[in-house]
Amino acid sequence: MQDRNSRVEEPAMKSRIAVAGAILLSLGLLLEACANPESRQASVQAAQAASEAKDDAACREKGLNPGTEPYDACRNTLAQARNNEAAEQERRRIEFQKTLGAGTSDYTGH
Repeated sequence: MQDRNSRVEEPAMKSRIAVAGAILLSLGLLLEACANPESRQASVQAAQAASEAKDDAACREKGLNPGTEPYDACRNTLAQARNNEAAEQERRRIEFQKTLGAGTSDYTGH
């Protein structure tokens, strides 16, 4: 007989395993992309295609049809939100780099 805690922990464990697998897959793709420029380009194109497919599905789920102004507006809104998020991530990355380098003479120029 299983106790109640083991049944509650099982979905959490599966979730952790799935997240760990996704992280490992992402790291593998990243390392491969760094080693091979053609592979990097293919990874970027695959990510763009996935984003476009996701945006298309999101807009269609709202009942919008391709080729209409509302559909185009929906796609533009999603693309802009993605661009804004990418810009925010880059800003945070730069701030983090500044934080790491703030105590070094190389960063301060002294």
